[in-house]
Amino acid sequence: MRREVIVEGNTYNAALEKGLKALGVEPGKAKVEVIQEGRTMMGIVIKPYRLLLYVEEESRQAGESQDKQLPQSFALEYKEDGVYLTVFIPPSKFTKSDEETIMHHLRRKRIEGLMVDAVAQAMYTNPGRPVKVAEPQPELPVDEEVLVYISQDGMQATIMLLPPEGGRLLAYQDVIQALKDNGVVYGIDEDAIRQALDSRRYGQEVIVARGQPPQDGEDARLTYHFKPDRKSKPEIREDGTVNYHSLDNIENVTKGQVLVTLTPPTPGVDGKTVRGTAVHAKPGKPLILPAGKNVVVSDDGLKLVAAIDGKVEMIGGRVHVYSVHEVKNNVDNSTGNINFVGSVIIHGNVLSGFEVRAGGSIEVRGVVEGATLIAEGDVVLRKGLQGMKKGVIQAGGSVTARFIENGSVYAKGDVTAEAIMHSNIVSGQYVRLIGKRALIVGGRVHAALGISASTIGSPMATATILEVGISPEIRQEYEQLKEELQRLEKEQHKIEQVLAVLSRMESSGRLPPDKLITKQKALRARDEYSVKIPAIKARLFELEEAFLRGAHGKVHVKKVVYPGVSITIGQSTLNIKDPINYVTFLRDEGEVRFVTYEG
Repeated sequence: MRREVIVEGNTYNAALEKGLKALGVEPGKAKVEVIQEGRTMMGIVIKPYRLLLYVEEESRQAGESQDKQLPQSFALEYKEDGVYLTVFIPPSKFTKSDEETIMHHLRRKRIEGLMVDAVAQAMYTNPGRPVKVAEPQPELPVDEEVLVYISQDGMQATIMLLPPEGGRLLAYQDVIQALKDNGVVYGIDEDAIRQALDSRRYGQEVIVARGQPPQDGEDARLTYHFKPDRKSKPEIREDGTVNYHSLDNIENVTKGQVLVTLTPPTPGVDGKTVRGTAVHAKPGKPLILPAGKNVVVSDDGLKLVAAIDGKVEMIGGRVHVYSVHEVKNNVDNSTGNINFVGSVIIHGNVLSGFEVRAGGSIEVRGVVEGATLIAEGDVVLRKGLQGMKKGVIQAGGSVTARFIENGSVYAKGDVTAEAIMHSNIVSGQYVRLIGKRALIVGGRVHAALGISASTIGSPMATATILEVGISPEIRQEYEQLKEELQRLEKEQHKIEQVLAVLSRMESSGRLPPDKLITKQKALRARDEYSVKIPAIKARLFELEEAFLRGAHGKVHVKKVVYPGVSITIGQSTLNIKDPINYVTFLRDEGEVRFVTYEG
């Protein structure tokens, strides 16, 4: 940082001395440039010397004190023919702050008949030259002065002492009165004021009052007493085979068992500025217990309790307890289609043309043929899907199967299998191929977050499409949920308006029977919306998180990917033309590239 001044004197030495004093440095510490050579004739000064003096200083580091100091940038002289002002700052360096400092000093000096135009000329036109700004007059004494500064947020007050010039010094009570005059009434540090008066370091700011910042309330939180993110994960044996009999996918609970505990939000503690103004704290965000099917809320509203014995599951942001429906043999003409509120276990096969719907999960221990399975939770196929180009599986959770062939699978969660052949797969998270084969060949496999397999495609260059990113189906769900949320919030607002009108009517007397019925309907609708709206918001947030993660999705190939395979990540596509071994595909700078396998 460079500080510089322009000064004028009858001789070189006189100008130099004046410049060193203005900069506040010792001789030899400043560099000097001669702007104008002085000239005398017969002892009379025809032209004075004008010098530019400057010093180079290191810039302040971040976090260092930024104390305001009275700059030695001007001089005021009382002469026989008038009062003269000399400004040493070059016009290019002169700031509004410099002007305010000089004008404040002139007001402190109580100069009579101050010529404003001459002051402006001294500041902006004739730097380094004395300019007459008032007629001759005695120099009046100036008392010590205190300036009070209050931060923009009102949480801190500082003072700055200005030196006296023949006047009286300030006392402690003078500073206290100055603070009160500026509205500072809270958090005053008396010791800091006394220390400032003892040290009297003029031109430096001293903190003398601090406000009390508000303490925002803590958000409500939910404590789950079960594993809400439990997923079906088959056991992989040491020899690479998969044990579909050990899935650890069911968590049993008993009636009366506490499933979730709600810790309410706290209101927070209000703060106060140095002016005594209250600063309101933000209360913590509330939450509601995620009550689903077959659960009840405790009387104090802080616990979610199982209403029946059964299997606890987290579906759509809510906690459900399901009893399980078992089919001992095949799903065929003897059973017809199945539509059950809880989970379904099928010990046999699901034959072509039949449909199984479950509000929980579906487990099939035989083979699924050209049938339809729709579950709000997970779908587990102990053998697999032989879809015959018409088998469909839809899951609100994950899908796990030994094999998937000639079928369609749509899952909001993961899809896990040993082999996927000539099928259409859409996963809201990952597609993982496991076991010895870990094969994908033919068809289309779409995963929002990533795909991993040992082998993709075939030596025969079978057309196989792999896509990573948000699928059209999931994006459609997102848009539909946004529309549904807007509709429900509008309906909720109307309900609140109706209840407000009825409340005003009720305060004047009993409601007539028809209005009482309307109120009861409105209350039921409000309760329904208070459950639906948070659930939709939670799903939207989940999808938005998936959108962000999908942009960084990858395809991992542990063994080989063959020609005929097309890999799309985001908006970029790579067609495989030669076999590639042990690689990971990712999107980089708008293109699909491959690196060494990252498994």
